[in-house]
Amino acid sequence: MLTEISPGHWSARVYVRDTSGTRREVTRVSPLKLSAQGRAVPDRTGQRALDAVLRAAVDIRADLDEALSDSITVLELWDHYRDHLISLGRVQSTLDKYEDVAKMMKPAFGGRRLFEVSTSVVEAFLTSIGHARGPALMRTGRTVLSGMFGFAVRRTPLQTNPVREAKLARNIAPKGRTGGAGGLSIDQLRFILDTVRTSQLPCPRKLSKAERQRGTPVKSYTPPTVAEFCEGADLVDIITVYAATGVRRSQMLGMLWSDIDLEAQTLCLTGKVVRVPGKGLVRDTREEDPKNRTGTTALPEFAVEVLRLRKDALSARRLVSPPRPGTAELDLVFPSAVWTLRDPQNVGHAWQRVREALGIADNITAHSFRHAMATLLDDAGLSARITADVLRQADVSTAQKYYLERGRPHKVAADVVDNALTGQPD
Repeated sequence: MLTEISPGHWSARVYVRDTSGTRREVTRVSPLKLSAQGRAVPDRTGQRALDAVLRAAVDIRADLDEALSDSITVLELWDHYRDHLISLGRVQSTLDKYEDVAKMMKPAFGGRRLFEVSTSVVEAFLTSIGHARGPALMRTGRTVLSGMFGFAVRRTPLQTNPVREAKLARNIAPKGRTGGAGGLSIDQLRFILDTVRTSQLPCPRKLSKAERQRGTPVKSYTPPTVAEFCEGADLVDIITVYAATGVRRSQMLGMLWSDIDLEAQTLCLTGKVVRVPGKGLVRDTREEDPKNRTGTTALPEFAVEVLRLRKDALSARRLVSPPRPGTAELDLVFPSAVWTLRDPQNVGHAWQRVREALGIADNITAHSFRHAMATLLDDAGLSARITADVLRQADVSTAQKYYLERGRPHKVAADVVDNALTGQPD
């Protein structure tokens, strides 16, 4: 409540509950403000008095942590939420992705207090992200904000999560390649598995951004064939095991021989490769990691044979080129040339080079093999539970919602209709 005591001098009053729940009255008057000449500047609208009483109320409304209240700003909430994510052991790549969204909050509504953030404000922010950076980051933005305000609801007097009812704009034009990994048919899988071993097509290197911008001729050289490049870059076995297991790239490169039982023909992953600032590549073995769930899965015969041959080849290579003294040995299935952890980004760049040489769509990534595994198992009539177990997913509906290829012509469905309506037996 604002009351003008005298011209240019106001009293502001609010009621606020303290940490004990007691309702308290807080009153402040317009603080003195002097001009450059030292004269008193009148508070014509009462805003100075209002600002003063709200600052006092913030101190009282602080919760028992003496840090969080529904009067902190959105950016202050992000700082607390980021600390919370770190305490949960979220990997650096996830934090970096979320930080990208947080940077966009500051000019949009980072100074708003939590109780001032409405669903319409959230929707406007997400739409602005979509137009600026595309629908993929818009969805990430919603995930970040939903987590932040869910955290605030649990830790502050904030009653509702304003992100819960926020709707994402549907008319956002994609920015570059979006939509996630593309799907692979069985024929495409067979083509890839064959060509990485036998293709005689040239496999030129990818030009750097600077080279593309300069437009200057590249020094002449004879590129290797696809088969030669894949052998030299040690891609053949990786792509084969991708197709056989549907594991993530980080899991593939963190795989140990102790994870594999060649006699029982099973795989039980125990870690994945992640990049940690200041440390470089490390093998992450945290339990309850949603992207590295434990569990034993069966290996197909062709993968077991490839792994047997690979184990023998690595043993022979170790005799000729042993690890350097002092190198931490992890007995990796897919080590680097110097027996250390292999960089997932380098493997991704090597696949891009092969993909371009073979004329494969640029949305066919390492994750496409994971999608293909889900579709293959679904086509075989296996249950969603089996597919979730093979892909190590906590929720059996995840594969159905995100991984199965949609919009395909199902001949089996046409046959069912044909048989039913023409009277032909099944």
